[in-house]
Amino acid sequence: MSEKTERKASRSAIVLAGGRGRRMGMVEKALLEFKGKTILERLLDSLFQAVDEVIISIRGSTQEAQLKPVIEKFPDREIRFCFDTREDFGPLEGIRAGLLEASSEYAFVCACDMPFVNSRVVDFLFEKAKGHDAALPKQENGRFETLHAVYSRKMVPEIEKAFEKGDRFVLAPIYAMGDVVQVEVSEIRGIDPELVTFENINTVEDIERIMGSAVGEKVGL
Repeated sequence: MSEKTERKASRSAIVLAGGRGRRMGMVEKALLEFKGKTILERLLDSLFQAVDEVIISIRGSTQEAQLKPVIEKFPDREIRFCFDTREDFGPLEGIRAGLLEASSEYAFVCACDMPFVNSRVVDFLFEKAKGHDAALPKQENGRFETLHAVYSRKMVPEIEKAFEKGDRFVLAPIYAMGDVVQVEVSEIRGIDPELVTFENINTVEDIERIMGSAVGEKVGL
């Protein structure tokens, strides 16, 4: 029996860190700092209030070396890296690689540029996903939060089928799964009234906006 088979984490999280930060001058967004803590450190602090292990999906060994100093701050936590095996397939490849590496049936998936993920919302999505294929937040405008959701391993073959068709759209394998729970954000507002959990950093302007906004005040920035 392999070491991985022996591990039985009840909940996993997958952090997608393989993007190249093109809109921010090719910087590692996970290493951007707010008040002395990197986004990744803040994210791990929150995730480990809701999950047993975190898989960080990255591009390769160079990026692994860059992120290791943050990981070393969590010596008692189960944190592992996984690598994309298909180049330029976007977040879907990161999700596929992460689900294959995860020890549990269900994993919460988020991007590495989300500093304010709410652990209670993560808990809520795991509860919603239990016994189903996925739990997917849906905004009032109908947009899905595909990179802030809980997915089961059943997504892996659907991702591979999408790749065979040349489809890299994150919703493609989600639509193919038969039992996806759509979670209205009105339900999530009961936990996180301002939906700060969905905030992400794509540009320098995003940092300035959050640092100077009510969002920044809410999270103590």
